[in-house]
Amino acid sequence: MATLIDNRYGKAKVRVLKVNKNKDFHSVLDLDCCVLLQGQFEETYLTGNNEKVVATDSMKNTVYLLAQREHFKSPEELGIILGKHFLNTYSHVSHVHVTIRENVWERMKSTYEKKEHDHSFVRAREVHTASVTSMRGRPPQVKSGIQDLLIMKTTGSGFENFLRDKYTTLPETKDRVFATAVTAEWTYNTTENVNYPNVYQEFKGAVFDIFSLQYSKSVQETLYIIGKTAIDRVKEIDEINLSLPNKHAFGFDFNKLGTKNENTVFQPVEEPSGLIEGTVKRLNAKY
Repeated sequence: MATLIDNRYGKAKVRVLKVNKNKDFHSVLDLDCCVLLQGQFEETYLTGNNEKVVATDSMKNTVYLLAQREHFKSPEELGIILGKHFLNTYSHVSHVHVTIRENVWERMKSTYEKKEHDHSFVRAREVHTASVTSMRGRPPQVKSGIQDLLIMKTTGSGFENFLRDKYTTLPETKDRVFATAVTAEWTYNTTENVNYPNVYQEFKGAVFDIFSLQYSKSVQETLYIIGKTAIDRVKEIDEINLSLPNKHAFGFDFNKLGTKNENTVFQPVEEPSGLIEGTVKRLNAKY
């Protein structure tokens, strides 16, 4: 015997390019949306009765309609708008799960005018993520994040005094190349008057400040200080999950060529790589 214990369904990979126009000054949101509904949908799974099923094509159309009709400046705001719409429109829907990936576009800078261009953009490497879960009778649960924020520094990092045993061949160093692709997701303690784009920039600022200005004794230490700094700076954040894979660049062995390594030429190695993860939480957090 078997029974259905959980279900959700919806539309994924709904690509939306939203252009906010203020005369000649434009801003863009390049979004990849996924909307999943949860509620009284057991019958379509158990018997094939589709009377309560909202077609996923209708869900796709709704995303585009609301993207045009509503004013929003972040994927988090669109996620809240979508959750509210589906709960208000369909009484048999209990939860709306919205996840959005934003492909970040940065404003071009003109070398002639020495300023950012009003409506020309260049694609950044990193991806901005947002996750919104909406439920009846409760405020929406919002999470934001970043993926593939590739950063590197060529000094100001070392790795010493680690455990050594018969398996250890890695030499200690006071000066190494430190590169990583930051992935993080943070949880908000409120949705009231949150400026989501500013929070995103504040988190990036914490990453850049700690990474560039502080000597790193380990990736683990750097991860914790980044998380602590972001929480200290942004009162709306209660918890941050961070992942910092180590993008190794080892000094090339010039001994076999009869010359000395002057610590200026390195060999990047993609695999295998170290992976450091951790969660930093505000003391006395609400959640």
